[in-house]
Amino acid sequence: MYFSKRINLFLALAAVTSAFSTLPKLSTFVARSHVGLHMSLSPSYDGSSIPEDADASDVDKSKSTLESTFVVGDELQRLRKNVLKLRGELMEARSSKDSRKVLELERAIIKAQHSDAEFVYTVSMERMETAELRGVLDEAEEFRRKALTARRALPQFNLEGLWVGKYGEHGYEMINITYVGDVLHAYKVTGDKNVPKGEISFKVDLSTNYEQNRLLEPIELGETAAKQWGSKFLSRFAGKGQVASEGYMNAQFIEGQLILVNEFFSFAWVPIGHQVFFGRPSPELTLKLLRQAEENSDSLDTSRTHLTRCMEETKALQEDHLLHDNQLVGQEESYDLPGYFE
Repeated sequence: MYFSKRINLFLALAAVTSAFSTLPKLSTFVARSHVGLHMSLSPSYDGSSIPEDADASDVDKSKSTLESTFVVGDELQRLRKNVLKLRGELMEARSSKDSRKVLELERAIIKAQHSDAEFVYTVSMERMETAELRGVLDEAEEFRRKALTARRALPQFNLEGLWVGKYGEHGYEMINITYVGDVLHAYKVTGDKNVPKGEISFKVDLSTNYEQNRLLEPIELGETAAKQWGSKFLSRFAGKGQVASEGYMNAQFIEGQLILVNEFFSFAWVPIGHQVFFGRPSPELTLKLLRQAEENSDSLDTSRTHLTRCMEETKALQEDHLLHDNQLVGQEESYDLPGYFE
């Protein structure tokens, strides 16, 4: 019920986000590029970690810790713009050989970046891999836990489970999101005549070193839309959406984008201008869609059984020489068919 009430707001946002493909690209977007600079500026990086196995109270404490450790949403975008500004000042300070100013700016940048979960995740993963190559397993485990802590604060890595969206004329469909490493896979729980259930609807490589993601800057909403959705900036990630002809023919993956909208998200199949907004389904809606899918499947099985029976009868008639040039003939007429007595 809650989701169905919000779907109209999704459609309202579609007009706002339809121009996302024309936005300018920014190759120096903070925390998605120049990882080497991040590393050189953060030689003594250290962050808090939380246990992997925790009870409910520990999870609540962990969530509170994450919220206080990392900034999110519009605050995160402001922090990244500030870091970009500080980098410009740092370059000027280095050019003028102002060592005191350089040290001051480097410390300011490091402090700011420690509040960016994506930056912490990227650096921790790289240092974990370096430690593994060196054979220092304790150090590798330490950075793995830090990376896990930061990952939990990133909304794009917390979309597991069931979602429902309206696939145009096909109506509402359900998907299940899983992750393989940093790659998001959205499998269809209920399908349609083009892409059936069990197949991938879309997939998104969320790696921070994925070139296309480093070139995408957030969608900036106008004041009215920002007030409506509670956010000025919408993060987005490059992906691939599957399309196919009826009967799951000529299936292929085309360019797409995952767009985060607070507790919701959308996926856009860019070349064909198609966009689907997703929200968490209520238990009632989940059961309804699953029942509909089962009914459609039963109907399809019935049709398939009928067609199979028709084919068997046709073959039987052909074998008995009672079907000639797709015309049914009588027993006496069949005597005159070529080869009847052969």
